[in-house]
Amino acid sequence: MAKIYTGRDGSLLLGGTTLVKVSSWSLQGELETLETTTLGDDQKTYVPGLQSFSGSAGLLYYSDDANRNDASTLLRKIVKTSGVSASDTAELTLRLSDGNTNKDVKFTVYITSVSIGAAVGEISKADINFQVTGAPSSVTM
Repeated sequence: MAKIYTGRDGSLLLGGTTLVKVSSWSLQGELETLETTTLGDDQKTYVPGLQSFSGSAGLLYYSDDANRNDASTLLRKIVKTSGVSASDTAELTLRLSDGNTNKDVKFTVYITSVSIGAAVGEISKADINFQVTGAPSSVTM
């Protein structure tokens, strides 16, 4: 039987473990094309160039029974008293799961922006944007 994935099937893993509760995530891939057209050609031609990925996620901001706030692990990659360094990366896995099979994209990212807020009657949420550095380390889509 066909499987239609919904938001309920999605999760975000940090370092291979589901530590962060998310309300949404998205991933955007881009491929630059390099023109190879020469004089006398009638149509433009291209070859693949550089590839890049970026994305965003909505994180629920909460503390568990051990008073841990796992969203803060990602937030501290950019919200800090010292500058961001090359070691301030995070390993993320974006997952769609049907219970038997996982569809994963795993990569190393820099958190490029964060927005956190609170509103009466709503769960506090932090929105992050990220830039993938290098190629995905695994893809099982």
